[in-house]
This record gives sequence, structure tokens and C-alpha cells, in this order.
Amino acid sequence: MTEDPRVAVRIVLLDPDGRVLLFEGRDLSDPEDSVRFWFTAGGGVDAGGSLEEAAHRELSEETGKSGLRLVGPFHRREVNFLDHGTPLRQVEHYFAARATDTSLDIQGWTELETKAMTTWRWWGTDELQREGVAFFPEELVDLMERAGELV
Repeated sequence: MTEDPRVAVRIVLLDPDGRVLLFEGRDLSDPEDSVRFWFTAGGGVDAGGSLEEAAHRELSEETGKSGLRLVGPFHRREVNFLDHGTPLRQVEHYFAARATDTSLDIQGWTELETKAMTTWRWWGTDELQREGVAFFPEELVDLMERAGELV
């Protein structure tokens, strides 16, 4: 990969009970529609925009929540993955936030999000470890614990 990496933000959004909000995604390049995985809220940083601005924007677009206190970035990760069949290198900056309730408003989802994200759920650390589902980042349980100490 010769292109510059995509800069992104991810939000470890915890509910009052310490569960994390994850979205279930699917790989749109998979003709069998069999690849499913769970991931945090977040997305790309606009050119000229700050990490914090992007985190607030993505949180609002994907959850309908605004005005939450964001802490971070408290973690950084570089990852190579297939983005719907296209190789992508991404540098992710993680923020922590706590929601006061578990309601979501998904009216702000983009067309791609509407196609690629199938559902959402609040997960406890024990559930993530017990259920055996694919989730990203792999160190999410540790990040949940760290986020819980920050917010």
C-alpha cells in the first residue's frame, strides 16, 4: 500500500452500566453475506478537521447523541484491513465517552452505513468474551476498562 493511511477516530461509548456500544457490520464485497463483525462508533477525519471534531461528528451521526464529554485520544492503533474488498491502511485514534441512556437515533447514518451496518447492541466485557463473536479492535475489552476509568 503506497497511499497515505486514512486517519480515523473510534469512540468507546459506554452506557451507565459500563457496556460498550458496538455495531454489527457486514462485508459488502462478500457475495455470500456471511462475514459479520462488531465494531465501535467512528469514522474518518475530514481534511483540515481535528480528531475531536471528527469524534463528535461521528458520535452524532451514528448514535444521535451530542454534547457528551469525550476524553482522549487515549489509544492509537494502526491497522491494515479489507474495506469491502479494498485494502486500506488506517490510523485510529480512540476516545472514551459515557452515555446517560441506551437509546440511539440512527437517522444520521450514511447510505454506506445503512447498507453495511445490520444492527447495534450494548455489550458487557463478559458477553464479548463468552459469545465468541468477531469484534474490533481485538484489545477492546482492555480499552473498555481503560475508558471506564476515564469517564
